[in-house]
Amino acid sequence: MGIGPWHAGEQDPEGLPERIIGTHSDITDRKLSEQALSNKEEKYRSIITNMNLGLVEVDNDDYIQFVNQSFCKMAGFNEGELIGAKVTEVLNLGESKNLIESKNSLREKGISDAYEVNIRNKEGELRWWLISGAPRLNDKGEHVGSVGIHLDITNQKKLEYDLIKAKEAAEASTEAKEAFLANMSHEIRTPMNAISGMAGQLNKTTLDQNQRFFLNTIRSSADNLLVIINDILDLSKIESGKLSLEKIGFDPKQVVSHVMEVMRHRAEEKGLEFTNSFCDQKLSEVLIGDPYRLSQIMLNLVSNAIKFTPKGRVDVSCRVLQDFETAQLIEASVMDTGVGMEKNFIANLFDKFSQEDNSITRNYGGTGLGMSICKQLIELMNGEIKVISKKGQGTVVSFILKMPKGNAGDLPDKADKEVDTRLLDGKNILITDDNEINRLLASAILSNFGAVVTEACDGQEAIQLVSQKDFDLILMDVQMPGIDGLEATRQIRETLNSMPIIALTAFAFKGDNQKCFDVGMNDYLSKPFEEVQLLEIVSRWLNKASTIAEKNINEIKSPLYNLSKIENIGRGKKNSLIKWLGFL
Repeated sequence: MGIGPWHAGEQDPEGLPERIIGTHSDITDRKLSEQALSNKEEKYRSIITNMNLGLVEVDNDDYIQFVNQSFCKMAGFNEGELIGAKVTEVLNLGESKNLIESKNSLREKGISDAYEVNIRNKEGELRWWLISGAPRLNDKGEHVGSVGIHLDITNQKKLEYDLIKAKEAAEASTEAKEAFLANMSHEIRTPMNAISGMAGQLNKTTLDQNQRFFLNTIRSSADNLLVIINDILDLSKIESGKLSLEKIGFDPKQVVSHVMEVMRHRAEEKGLEFTNSFCDQKLSEVLIGDPYRLSQIMLNLVSNAIKFTPKGRVDVSCRVLQDFETAQLIEASVMDTGVGMEKNFIANLFDKFSQEDNSITRNYGGTGLGMSICKQLIELMNGEIKVISKKGQGTVVSFILKMPKGNAGDLPDKADKEVDTRLLDGKNILITDDNEINRLLASAILSNFGAVVTEACDGQEAIQLVSQKDFDLILMDVQMPGIDGLEATRQIRETLNSMPIIALTAFAFKGDNQKCFDVGMNDYLSKPFEEVQLLEIVSRWLNKASTIAEKNINEIKSPLYNLSKIENIGRGKKNSLIKWLGFL
């Protein structure tokens, strides 16, 4: 409605106007907007007051201008105790006081951020707060203080602390387990080395039929015990992430052939038909992977098949499922006509220490770790394993792997290492080991080839002997009472750098061998070792030492200077040359 001037018309006799002219304006929209704004303000005021986040507004001097109910509850104060008070004075901030004061300078620069503080509320309880702070501006855009939103994260902090403690406890438990297994490995492998080694030496002597039977039984039992030890250590290495896989070229057909050759006698002992019915002709001549672990998997599967097959046959097959340009998808299978498994047990076949029933261990032996290790090794190779079995009818276990193709250049050097035992003749070798039988074994092997052997029972004695006598090589046990092999080597290396020192170690974890190199050892030989392994490593390092010594001698024999050019200057006249050099 328009607005116009107001004026009076004619007046009546009493002096009153006959009519009045007025103006009107419709303010409905304005009133609705004001009401909506009021509703929104009330809504957000209610949210700010009741939300679980504590809201605080302070001025430039850190005096509180506004708090909501949640902040009062978090701090343990009422609104009257907080409004007008200085934050750093009313709250028990402890070590967080300096941090909060430093944030004011950031707000003055217009910087917002979030941070954690620990405070004590009015009751003295330690609480953790997550604070998101921002500058507070007036209508003119002037900085007038700060605003902070607070979240109580005490429960989350407790959970975080508990998780850290649980993680530390788990790591400590893992380290304790590894230390136990490492020590167990050493304590078992050391006598195992003596048993296997002495059995090998005894096998060289003249034995009658019964004695040879007893000896073979001893060696077979030692080998079985070593398999169990290796299974436990392999499992531990896999679980701790310390098992690494090789990536080298190998001939897959040779791996299959090796498995057949190794296991054939066991099948023949049981009267089983043992065949390799199919080996795909499309199989690449060279693949890239870990042939040792691949052999371990196949040997385990074939060993199980033979073990659980009282009669019938065991068959190995290998086929190419897909032939790519640079890789092949391969399936290897082991089939038997053995005892088979119930369907409900197949799902638990790969569990650790899993046996179908208690009689399995009594009748067939084993730890129940083999299949679990196989599965984990295959998964480390990004493959999969599957089992088909029926009770009383047999089992088929197969695994699928995708491996890159290689060429002849990827194959490791196949040159046979010839052991030149003549290098041992007359050489002075120091054997250091706290186990008398192991010293006797190594001494017997080396003495047979003319080495002059000296024995030390610990690191201290080895250090003393080295200071009194020259040795061509030292065999050093790693773990010994008193001064161990690592410390003994460290001290010996302070004066002798060129003499080969070879570690004799029963440890089997990744990183253990590196410790030997770090203190100055040249090489290592794991226990239990075969005679040929000891002879090879000793001969190799004696040969290297001899080569280095000859080189040094030749360097000494060569003249330290050459006067030919100076002699030419003197034209062969010695007196002139000497005078020219200033000696007269």
